[in-house]
Amino acid sequence: MSNSLTIIQATLEQLDDISLLFSEYREFYCIEDCRSDSKKFIRDRLINNDSIIFLAYSDKVLCGFVQLYFSFSSLALSSTIILNDLYVKKEYRTHKVATNLMQHVKNFANSSIYNGISLSTSIENHKAKALYEKQGYKIDDQFIHYFLKLK
Repeated sequence: MSNSLTIIQATLEQLDDISLLFSEYREFYCIEDCRSDSKKFIRDRLINNDSIIFLAYSDKVLCGFVQLYFSFSSLALSSTIILNDLYVKKEYRTHKVATNLMQHVKNFANSSIYNGISLSTSIENHKAKALYEKQGYKIDDQFIHYFLKLK
């Protein structure tokens, strides 16, 4: 594999590529995936500007993506980014694709109005935790995050 990595912001032109990779991402988390539903979900995010998706290509092959959502901090009186999804195809995981995507997100945030980037991962995901900590992310020791599942 070449060292040529290109990161772009997804548009509807890449919908088929990102939909397939998004389906693979959901399957990685043991979620039975319906590809048409995944495609509709991604299409809606792009059309409604609900998120930004950055795609990583190695020699024109889509090998990873990161999806960002946006929120606000009432205490900081500013906008924040939620890094919700990060996925790299298995055969590219030793090629620093995730590191490059994370750096791209950081550069994007620094060049914009955002005061920070939040993310979460499972307690057992040691590889992801190591990646995030290497990138300078810290475990939040001020707040406990809760979630109410409705469906």
